[in-house]
Amino acid sequence: MSSAHLVRQCYWFSPALPWLELRSTWQSRQSYKTHSHQQLSLGLIEQGGTCCRSLERDHRLQAGDLALFAPQQAHSCNPLPGRARSYHMLYLDEAWCRARLTQRCGYPVGALRVSRLHIRDEALARDFRALVAVLTRNDLAGARLWLHRLTDRLFDRYCQPADAPGPAHPLTQRLRQRLQDNLLAPPSLATLAAEFGLREETLIRRFRQDTGITPKAFVTNARIEYARRLIRSGSPLADAGYQSGFSDQSHFHKMFVQYSAATPGQYRLARSIFDNK
Repeated sequence: MSSAHLVRQCYWFSPALPWLELRSTWQSRQSYKTHSHQQLSLGLIEQGGTCCRSLERDHRLQAGDLALFAPQQAHSCNPLPGRARSYHMLYLDEAWCRARLTQRCGYPVGALRVSRLHIRDEALARDFRALVAVLTRNDLAGARLWLHRLTDRLFDRYCQPADAPGPAHPLTQRLRQRLQDNLLAPPSLATLAAEFGLREETLIRRFRQDTGITPKAFVTNARIEYARRLIRSGSPLADAGYQSGFSDQSHFHKMFVQYSAATPGQYRLARSIFDNK
């Protein structure tokens, strides 16, 4: 049985700041499957350490270090052997980030580029902690102020406009869209291989090379991301699981924990705390 329900953690999100979500987790040894987010993701290690794996590289982060992931960048951040870690994760809507960069650059920004995963920047960490403090007090005016200060430094140093979306192979782009459009009833691998005129092994290898995960993992990850959006909007857990493609609630719970290192109930609790504020 998963121990995620025993971990002290909380989420912050509000209709007043729909482009932002904060997660805070304390003394967790819970692991993640390789996953991705639609948002720009920034993490701060407060205690302990973690090993972040992305783009075939491992990065060992200690207290005070930050990790930055581009939207759709596959990664896993897991505790070091025998050590718990405490951390914050900030998720920022990609469209909001592009709009901020457009304002700063003076021209339309169509995509983001992250220049570094592992960041050691005391000023950025201080701004992050200040944002956490005002969010947990539900100080929306303070949150807007510190968010702009944090992202000003982030965009100056570590996240810039990209010339174009990532260099995924056209096959991968088509396959990803095919899967995204059919999350509730995804086509079988054999069907996809026949459609694209490739062997199943070739299809998997090409997709994994470009995305960091297999087509099957992509579908599960996308379902969990959709379930999170449904829970944030107020859907009951059973409905969120079913509408995101999980007919079995125990399987939904298991996959949610594996891809989020939290239970659906923990995520719902955040909404029950903050939805009326």
